[in-house]
Amino acid sequence: MSDSITGNAPGFEALSQTDEAQVWWSGRGGQNLVATRMVTIDKSAVDAGNTPATTLRPGMVLAIQTASGKALPYDPDANDGTQNACGILEHAQDMLVDGVATDRFTQMLTHGLVRESALVGLDPRAKAQLAGRFVFDKDLDVAPGQLSQPRGVTRVSSAHTVEASENGTLFIATAAVAFTLPTKQNGLAYRFVQSANDTLQIIGSGDIIASGSPVTSMVEFSTSNEKVGSQLLVECVYVADGSLKWIATNLGGTTATLY
Repeated sequence: MSDSITGNAPGFEALSQTDEAQVWWSGRGGQNLVATRMVTIDKSAVDAGNTPATTLRPGMVLAIQTASGKALPYDPDANDGTQNACGILEHAQDMLVDGVATDRFTQMLTHGLVRESALVGLDPRAKAQLAGRFVFDKDLDVAPGQLSQPRGVTRVSSAHTVEASENGTLFIATAAVAFTLPTKQNGLAYRFVQSANDTLQIIGSGDIIASGSPVTSMVEFSTSNEKVGSQLLVECVYVADGSLKWIATNLGGTTATLY
């Protein structure tokens, strides 16, 4: 259950908090099927998509900064712990006390049923990180799994433009196939396998990092006697602040040609 609401760190201090849209959804009989824990949100936290930015919207995806142990908004291209989503802000939180940014003590959802449309800052990687503890109301499909145990297998015999909604899929080419990668989103991942004696192509737009090349537009498997069994894992990750790339790993060991 989730009942306690406060924006203040423990001690004597004025309460300042506004409730907004409900983030969680109810089970049968109206049960509030969520679990929470109290966290301290670091005074530097802002909500860039809100006005004022010093008020964090309910549903904001949160992460814990390793050095401080405090919560901050999930930051997918960070490298300080806040790139790992761990919870969801239940209620709106004003970060100002008497006009000064101040650490705030509040509730973070850690488990339960949540409304995906109400979440702020959710991307495919954050969703995968949270999927073990949250059920998303829009998510009726099989959850994406590790690519060694994909969410599903799709056989393809002609050119195919991959969709973000196919995240976690193993694609098996049964003929010569060119796969075009979707618009980059942090956390997207796909595996491509060639089961026929035909060419396999995975196409990006100069944003693939492959063996020996940081700016590849296409990975092709077309070497004679090495086409069958060609296999490529492609994962979309931040390789630096603001730099989102596809990382291509040759799993089959066959010859890959880069363009």
